[in-house]
Amino acid sequence: MPSARHALLAAGLTTAATVATLGLAPGAAVAAPTSTPTISVDWFGTTEPHAHTATVRGRFACGAERGLAYIEVHLSQRARRTSVTGFGFGVIGACTEGRTAGTWTATIPADQGRFRPGPATTIARLVVEPNSLTETTERVRLRPRCARP
Repeated sequence: MPSARHALLAAGLTTAATVATLGLAPGAAVAAPTSTPTISVDWFGTTEPHAHTATVRGRFACGAERGLAYIEVHLSQRARRTSVTGFGFGVIGACTEGRTAGTWTATIPADQGRFRPGPATTIARLVVEPNSLTETTERVRLRPRCARP
């Protein structure tokens, strides 16, 4: 048999073994996981060293939560021999029946020093009032912001 058939056969056997291991019959109902809020950070952000700020972006999903929502972002970067840190907010409005997901942007001023192009670490939190909090810690690469004509 050609190698494409071998790969297809191996994938089919793997799927059958997984179904057998989980004890699922074909067409059996599987309970959907509960819908919880999620947040992610884009791989790249921008920095404006002269303004001492950095901008990061990402996506959010409210899940089943409804209420006032916002993003908190902590950014830290090892720059030269010191650490540069900052804190900022991303305003996203509210999680409603008509708006359950979207994108966010936060501009973070540096507490001391300057953010520079290079790797940094973000801690981003999605807060949906009154009592929902989802957090992620992700690496981001800051690039210099290009001036637009």
